[in-house]
Amino acid sequence: MKNTIMYYYNFDNISIFRWKDRKIIKVKNEVYLFEKIYNEKEIIDVYHLLNKNHQYYSFVFNRNHQLFTPYNGNYYVLLKKNNHVINLESAIFKIQYVVEGKNISNHKDWAFLWQQKNDYFEYQMNHIYGKFLLIDESIDYFIGMAEAAIAYVSYNDITLQPGIERLALCHKRINQDDFLNPINVVVDYPERDIAEYLKYIFIQQDYSSSKLERIFNQVQCTVRGYYRIYGRLLYPSYYFDLYEQIIDGKVEENKIKKIIDRIDEYEQYLSMIYYIIEKRVDIKEIDWL
Repeated sequence: MKNTIMYYYNFDNISIFRWKDRKIIKVKNEVYLFEKIYNEKEIIDVYHLLNKNHQYYSFVFNRNHQLFTPYNGNYYVLLKKNNHVINLESAIFKIQYVVEGKNISNHKDWAFLWQQKNDYFEYQMNHIYGKFLLIDESIDYFIGMAEAAIAYVSYNDITLQPGIERLALCHKRINQDDFLNPINVVVDYPERDIAEYLKYIFIQQDYSSSKLERIFNQVQCTVRGYYRIYGRLLYPSYYFDLYEQIIDGKVEENKIKKIIDRIDEYEQYLSMIYYIIEKRVDIKEIDWL
């Protein structure tokens, strides 16, 4: 990796070190990330959308004036980090809308994408059953949660009157480390970030009824938007993210126990949020919560 980066970006010397779950490249006093790309079209769209947005890490073109650099049979991009410090809650409500066009990649078909994931997980479990006992014992519950989320957002799409729904710059996942990373940026409904932030503060054990009330006092969306927030909260991305890391051998299986042990607490959290939303709009209740 070191030789590839030095060659393609004309660096005389670099240092590479591990920070949390990724490798950091240091060149003199500048810090970079070398990120693997899974969807070239999506990254090109994000690049154009963020081209004049200096808040996010900047893309660095290689010596061939190209965005993507080949390495070990995959494509990567080099990102130059900045020193911006953000407040997650404030940043989430500074919504940056985008003009929806036919050619802009987006992630707005949640039910379809989640169903694809569910089908894949069920297929995969047929081949690895017995290798991960904690996953064997828990995955049916979380696939059931995902099915409930699919049904919930589908109910929203089918039964509620459609209106003007704008798309925005959102994030695959919400966390302090990756918020300004363009690889984490997607085009989606703005309610995505709100819901993912609510999951984040639960996982961080940084929530209270007063904090949740404060968050929802900042929410400005339609009834359909509230359905999207609640439907996305039902979808257990926090479990599936860790599941995939365990299957790929990146983390130990026992890390998922913290999530399993908090199932009842999360159900209570969902109930708390439901009643906060109900003060504002009428949305369908989940019977088993």
